[in-house]
Amino acid sequence: MTTPKAEQLAPGITLYQGDCLAMLPLLSGVGAVVTDPPYGIEYSTHSRADDPRAATWNGQFIAGDGDTRLREVAIDWAKARRLPWLAFGSWKQPKPSGSRGVLIWDKGPGFGMGDLSFPWKASWEEIYVGGPSWVGNRDEGVLKGHIVHSHESRGRCHPNQKPDSLLRYLIRKLPAGTVILDPFAGSGTTLVAAALEGYPAIGAEIDPKYCDVIRRRIDEVYQQTPGTLFAEVKSPRLHRRGRIEAQTVRAEGGEVVGLQVRTRFGTPAFGAAVPL
Repeated sequence: MTTPKAEQLAPGITLYQGDCLAMLPLLSGVGAVVTDPPYGIEYSTHSRADDPRAATWNGQFIAGDGDTRLREVAIDWAKARRLPWLAFGSWKQPKPSGSRGVLIWDKGPGFGMGDLSFPWKASWEEIYVGGPSWVGNRDEGVLKGHIVHSHESRGRCHPNQKPDSLLRYLIRKLPAGTVILDPFAGSGTTLVAAALEGYPAIGAEIDPKYCDVIRRRIDEVYQQTPGTLFAEVKSPRLHRRGRIEAQTVRAEGGEVVGLQVRTRFGTPAFGAAVPL
């Protein structure tokens, strides 16, 4: 098994191109595991061959998706170090041992294929949470409003891609400065979310083409905030109107580069960085 080398994509953001099983023994200083591992359900997309919207990954299976062994390796690694951990998964497999709770990601009405003879869509996924040190308000366990494009032609770059906003919300439940590890980085959403929220993060991805996607996405985050990866909020003043809060975002040079907008009371669903 080839030992993957660390590649720093940006300040605080590191990528290992290769097998996470070879990477894990190299790591120290990790504070949490947040990942979307193979679910163990032998998933693949199945669009009609003549469908012009069919993705380039149509008919391809997820590597290591025959069982949940890879999921258990990552979670066991976290549990052995008494770290907080979070993993996406499917009801078709038993939840990981040691789970403190199960969140439900409501994917919205546009998702859910499965058995077309069954009169309900599988428009939701499970998120297993375990370990200590989770922080923040006690929110509802059904997470709504986090939508990802359903078609590659509209910007989706991985068959199991998760919304940036969903990962940003989940990461904010960890103490500031926590080093986040995603052993199954995929299209890099965990790394992107960590960068946008100001957390250091480490990812591993075995597929070279998705490593290229991760590099591109992190570069796009960096380009959005000239002079710094993590745009710094200089102004403490909040502007409130109804249930909306907006805060100016400034780059290191002092120029205003956008507004951080979110609903009040910590509700994350509609949070957004709005460029000016």
